[in-house]
Amino acid sequence: MEILDFRVRPRTEWYYRNLVPKPIPEFERYCSLYHGHPRFGIASFEQSIEDMAEFGITKGLIFSDDAPGNEIVAETCKKYSNYVGLAAVRPDHDGVTESVKNLRHAFEDLGLRGLNINPYITGIYPTDAVNYPLYTLCDELDRCIVNHTSVHYNPLKSIDFGNPRYIDQVAVDFPKLKIVMAHAGYGFGELALMIANRHENVYIDFTGLHPRIVPKEMIRMINSHLRHKAIFGTNYPCLDYNVVEEWKKVVDEKIQPHFFYKNAAHVLGIE
Repeated sequence: MEILDFRVRPRTEWYYRNLVPKPIPEFERYCSLYHGHPRFGIASFEQSIEDMAEFGITKGLIFSDDAPGNEIVAETCKKYSNYVGLAAVRPDHDGVTESVKNLRHAFEDLGLRGLNINPYITGIYPTDAVNYPLYTLCDELDRCIVNHTSVHYNPLKSIDFGNPRYIDQVAVDFPKLKIVMAHAGYGFGELALMIANRHENVYIDFTGLHPRIVPKEMIRMINSHLRHKAIFGTNYPCLDYNVVEEWKKVVDEKIQPHFFYKNAAHVLGIE
Protein backbone atom coordinates (compact mmCIF):
# COMPACT_ATOMS: atom_id res chain seq x y z
CA MET A 1 0.00 0.00 0.00
CA GLU A 2 1.32 3.41 -0.98
CA ILE A 3 1.21 6.21 1.58
CA LEU A 4 1.12 9.92 0.82
CA ASP A 5 1.75 12.17 3.82
CA PHE A 6 -0.31 15.31 3.22
CA ARG A 7 1.96 17.70 5.16
CA VAL A 8 5.67 17.27 5.79
CA ARG A 9 8.85 19.32 6.15
CA PRO A 10 12.14 17.93 4.85
CA ARG A 11 14.83 18.25 7.50
CA THR A 12 16.81 20.94 5.68
CA GLU A 13 17.65 24.48 6.71
CA TRP A 14 15.04 26.25 4.60
CA TYR A 15 12.13 23.98 5.49
CA TYR A 16 13.15 24.03 9.16
CA ARG A 17 13.74 27.79 9.22
CA ASN A 18 11.01 28.33 11.86
CA LEU A 19 12.17 25.37 13.95
CA VAL A 20 15.92 25.73 14.46
CA PRO A 21 17.86 26.77 16.38
CA LYS A 22 14.66 27.35 18.38
CA PRO A 23 11.07 26.73 17.23
CA ILE A 24 8.61 29.58 17.06
CA PRO A 25 6.49 29.82 20.24
CA GLU A 26 3.24 28.57 18.72
CA PHE A 27 5.02 25.46 17.42
CA GLU A 28 6.46 24.75 20.87
CA ARG A 29 3.01 25.23 22.37
CA TYR A 30 1.47 22.83 19.84
CA CYS A 31 4.02 20.09 20.52
CA SER A 32 3.58 20.50 24.26
CA LEU A 33 -0.21 20.16 24.13
CA TYR A 34 -0.35 17.41 21.52
CA HIS A 35 2.58 15.40 22.89
CA GLY A 36 4.56 15.67 19.69
CA HIS A 37 8.18 14.53 19.62
CA PRO A 38 9.65 16.52 16.74
CA ARG A 39 13.01 15.82 15.18
CA PHE A 40 14.66 19.21 15.13
CA GLY A 41 18.03 18.07 13.79
CA ILE A 42 19.00 19.23 10.30
CA ALA A 43 19.59 16.48 7.75
CA SER A 44 19.74 16.02 3.99
CA PHE A 45 16.85 15.53 1.58
CA GLU A 46 18.05 11.97 1.11
CA GLN A 47 17.86 11.31 4.84
CA SER A 48 14.42 12.96 4.98
CA ILE A 49 13.17 10.61 2.28
CA GLU A 50 14.63 7.63 4.15
CA ASP A 51 12.82 8.78 7.30
CA MET A 52 9.52 8.60 5.40
CA ALA A 53 10.32 5.31 3.71
CA GLU A 54 10.97 3.61 7.05
CA PHE A 55 7.21 3.70 7.61
CA GLY A 56 6.13 3.09 4.03
CA ILE A 57 5.55 6.74 3.09
CA THR A 58 6.36 7.12 -0.60
CA LYS A 59 5.36 10.75 -1.10
CA GLY A 60 5.19 13.85 1.07
CA LEU A 61 3.33 17.08 0.41
CA ILE A 62 5.55 20.11 1.00
CA PHE A 63 4.51 23.75 1.00
CA SER A 64 5.53 27.36 0.91
CA ASP A 65 4.43 30.32 3.01
CA ASP A 66 4.93 33.00 0.35
CA ALA A 67 5.55 33.52 -3.37
CA PRO A 68 9.40 33.51 -3.25
CA GLY A 69 9.26 30.17 -1.46
CA ASN A 70 7.32 28.65 -4.35
CA GLU A 71 10.52 28.52 -6.38
CA ILE A 72 12.27 26.51 -3.65
CA VAL A 73 9.36 24.10 -3.27
CA ALA A 74 9.19 23.57 -7.04
CA GLU A 75 12.93 22.93 -7.25
CA THR A 76 12.67 20.34 -4.47
CA CYS A 77 9.86 18.53 -6.29
CA LYS A 78 11.78 18.63 -9.56
CA LYS A 79 14.87 17.10 -7.98
CA TYR A 80 13.08 14.58 -5.72
CA SER A 81 10.01 12.78 -7.06
CA ASN A 82 9.07 11.78 -3.50
CA TYR A 83 7.72 15.30 -2.95
CA VAL A 84 4.62 17.09 -4.24
CA GLY A 85 4.35 20.83 -3.73
CA LEU A 86 1.80 23.44 -2.71
CA ALA A 87 2.18 27.12 -3.52
CA ALA A 88 1.47 30.14 -1.34
CA VAL A 89 0.84 33.82 -2.01
CA ARG A 90 0.44 36.79 0.31
CA PRO A 91 -2.32 39.17 -0.80
CA ASP A 92 -1.96 40.89 2.57
CA HIS A 93 1.50 42.04 1.48
CA ASP A 94 1.46 41.93 -2.32
CA GLY A 95 -2.13 42.81 -3.21
CA VAL A 96 -4.60 40.82 -5.27
CA THR A 97 -3.27 41.41 -8.79
CA GLU A 98 0.31 40.46 -7.94
CA SER A 99 -0.86 37.45 -5.95
CA VAL A 100 -2.90 36.12 -8.87
CA LYS A 101 0.13 36.60 -11.14
CA ASN A 102 2.39 34.77 -8.68
CA LEU A 103 -0.08 31.93 -8.27
CA ARG A 104 -0.52 31.45 -12.02
CA HIS A 105 3.27 31.25 -12.35
CA ALA A 106 3.41 28.67 -9.54
CA PHE A 107 0.84 26.49 -11.29
CA GLU A 108 1.63 26.89 -14.98
CA ASP A 109 5.41 27.31 -14.87
CA LEU A 110 6.46 25.60 -11.63
CA GLY A 111 3.95 22.74 -11.63
CA LEU A 112 2.76 23.12 -8.04
CA ARG A 113 -0.46 21.27 -7.27
CA GLY A 114 -2.47 23.58 -5.05
CA LEU A 115 -2.63 26.64 -2.83
CA ASN A 116 -1.68 26.54 0.85
CA ILE A 117 -3.65 29.09 2.93
CA ASN A 118 -3.11 30.09 6.55
CA PRO A 119 -5.71 32.70 7.51
CA TYR A 120 -4.22 33.19 10.95
CA ILE A 121 -0.91 34.18 9.33
CA THR A 122 -2.30 36.46 6.64
CA GLY A 123 -5.07 37.89 8.81
CA ILE A 124 -7.50 37.32 5.91
CA TYR A 125 -10.63 35.25 6.43
CA PRO A 126 -11.36 32.54 3.80
CA THR A 127 -14.52 34.38 2.71
CA ASP A 128 -12.75 37.74 2.22
CA ALA A 129 -13.17 39.13 -1.29
CA VAL A 130 -9.40 39.31 -1.84
CA ASN A 131 -9.25 35.51 -1.85
CA TYR A 132 -11.89 34.99 -4.50
CA PRO A 133 -9.69 35.74 -7.54
CA LEU A 134 -7.25 33.16 -6.17
CA TYR A 135 -10.02 30.59 -5.80
CA THR A 136 -11.20 31.36 -9.32
CA LEU A 137 -7.74 30.64 -10.71
CA CYS A 138 -7.50 27.38 -8.76
CA ASP A 139 -10.93 26.40 -10.04
CA GLU A 140 -9.96 27.27 -13.62
CA LEU A 141 -6.70 25.27 -13.52
CA ASP A 142 -8.09 22.38 -11.44
CA ARG A 143 -5.83 23.03 -8.45
CA CYS A 144 -6.92 22.46 -4.88
CA ILE A 145 -6.82 24.82 -1.93
CA VAL A 146 -5.67 23.61 1.48
CA ASN A 147 -6.98 25.90 4.20
CA HIS A 148 -6.02 25.82 7.88
CA THR A 149 -9.25 24.99 9.74
CA SER A 150 -8.38 24.22 13.32
CA VAL A 151 -7.36 25.77 16.57
CA HIS A 152 -4.02 27.58 16.31
CA TYR A 153 -1.57 28.82 18.92
CA ASN A 154 -0.62 32.27 17.70
CA PRO A 155 -1.86 34.39 20.64
CA LEU A 156 -1.83 37.56 18.52
CA LYS A 157 -4.54 36.35 16.14
CA SER A 158 -8.13 35.39 16.86
CA ILE A 159 -8.90 31.69 17.02
CA ASP A 160 -11.84 32.44 14.71
CA PHE A 161 -9.47 32.55 11.71
CA GLY A 162 -9.40 28.76 11.90
CA ASN A 163 -13.14 28.26 12.15
CA PRO A 164 -14.29 25.77 9.47
CA ARG A 165 -17.64 27.54 9.11
CA TYR A 166 -16.09 29.87 6.55
CA ILE A 167 -15.26 26.93 4.28
CA ASP A 168 -18.95 26.16 3.97
CA GLN A 169 -19.55 29.51 2.28
CA VAL A 170 -16.51 29.12 0.00
CA ALA A 171 -17.84 25.72 -1.08
CA VAL A 172 -21.24 27.25 -1.79
CA ASP A 173 -19.61 29.88 -4.00
CA PHE A 174 -17.18 27.44 -5.69
CA PRO A 175 -18.99 24.08 -5.93
CA LYS A 176 -16.32 22.45 -8.13
CA LEU A 177 -13.20 23.78 -6.42
CA LYS A 178 -11.37 21.05 -4.50
CA ILE A 179 -11.11 22.31 -0.92
CA VAL A 180 -9.20 20.57 1.86
CA MET A 181 -9.85 21.55 5.46
CA ALA A 182 -6.46 21.12 7.11
CA HIS A 183 -6.22 19.60 10.59
CA ALA A 184 -9.82 18.38 10.48
CA GLY A 185 -11.34 21.44 12.13
CA TYR A 186 -9.89 20.20 15.40
CA GLY A 187 -11.07 22.31 18.32
CA PHE A 188 -14.38 23.26 16.66
CA GLY A 189 -16.30 20.08 17.35
CA GLU A 190 -17.97 18.14 14.54
CA LEU A 191 -18.57 21.11 12.25
CA ALA A 192 -15.78 20.25 9.80
CA LEU A 193 -17.11 16.69 9.50
CA MET A 194 -20.54 18.00 8.58
CA ILE A 195 -19.17 20.44 6.02
CA ALA A 196 -17.04 17.77 4.35
CA ASN A 197 -20.04 15.43 4.28
CA ARG A 198 -22.31 18.19 2.95
CA HIS A 199 -20.20 19.30 -0.03
CA GLU A 200 -18.94 16.92 -2.69
CA ASN A 201 -15.90 19.11 -3.34
CA VAL A 202 -14.75 19.44 0.29
CA TYR A 203 -12.18 17.09 1.82
CA ILE A 204 -10.72 16.88 5.31
CA ASP A 205 -7.15 16.10 6.34
CA PHE A 206 -6.02 14.82 9.70
CA THR A 207 -2.51 16.25 9.54
CA GLY A 208 -0.79 16.74 12.88
CA LEU A 209 -3.43 14.75 14.78
CA HIS A 210 -2.65 11.58 16.68
CA PRO A 211 -5.61 9.16 16.70
CA ARG A 212 -5.54 9.01 20.49
CA ILE A 213 -6.70 12.65 20.70
CA VAL A 214 -9.18 12.48 17.83
CA PRO A 215 -12.84 12.21 18.91
CA LYS A 216 -14.47 8.85 18.24
CA GLU A 217 -16.97 10.47 15.89
CA MET A 218 -14.11 11.53 13.60
CA ILE A 219 -12.81 7.96 13.47
CA ARG A 220 -16.29 6.67 12.72
CA MET A 221 -16.71 9.16 9.86
CA ILE A 222 -13.30 8.25 8.37
CA ASN A 223 -14.51 4.67 8.19
CA SER A 224 -17.95 5.48 6.80
CA HIS A 225 -19.34 8.68 5.25
CA LEU A 226 -15.95 10.33 4.71
CA ARG A 227 -14.09 7.27 3.45
CA HIS A 228 -13.44 9.03 0.11
CA LYS A 229 -12.81 12.42 1.74
CA ALA A 230 -10.47 11.79 4.70
CA ILE A 231 -6.72 12.29 4.20
CA PHE A 232 -3.73 11.19 6.31
CA GLY A 233 -0.82 13.43 7.27
CA THR A 234 1.72 13.92 10.05
CA ASN A 235 2.55 17.62 9.69
CA TYR A 236 6.06 16.30 10.30
CA PRO A 237 7.91 16.98 12.51
CA CYS A 238 4.87 17.82 14.69
CA LEU A 239 4.24 14.09 14.74
CA ASP A 240 6.77 11.44 13.86
CA TYR A 241 6.15 9.18 10.88
CA ASN A 242 5.56 6.23 13.19
CA VAL A 243 2.03 7.57 13.75
CA VAL A 244 1.22 5.66 10.55
CA GLU A 245 1.09 2.51 12.66
CA GLU A 246 -1.32 4.10 15.13
CA TRP A 247 -3.68 5.20 12.36
CA LYS A 248 -3.65 1.70 10.88
CA LYS A 249 -5.09 0.43 14.16
CA VAL A 250 -8.21 2.61 13.89
CA VAL A 251 -8.83 2.87 10.13
CA ASP A 252 -10.55 -0.15 8.59
CA GLU A 253 -8.25 -2.16 6.35
CA LYS A 254 -10.50 -1.70 3.32
CA ILE A 255 -10.52 2.07 3.88
CA GLN A 256 -6.75 2.40 4.37
CA PRO A 257 -5.79 2.69 0.66
CA HIS A 258 -8.11 5.69 0.39
CA PHE A 259 -7.13 7.32 3.67
CA PHE A 260 -3.40 6.88 3.18
CA TYR A 261 -3.11 7.59 -0.54
CA LYS A 262 -6.01 7.63 -2.99
CA ASN A 263 -7.99 10.54 -1.54
CA ALA A 264 -4.93 12.78 -1.41
CA ALA A 265 -3.81 11.74 -4.89
CA HIS A 266 -7.24 12.60 -6.27
CA VAL A 267 -7.26 16.04 -4.66
CA LEU A 268 -3.77 16.78 -5.97
CA GLY A 269 -4.50 15.40 -9.43
CA ILE A 270 -1.66 12.87 -9.37
CA GLU A 271 -3.59 9.59 -9.62
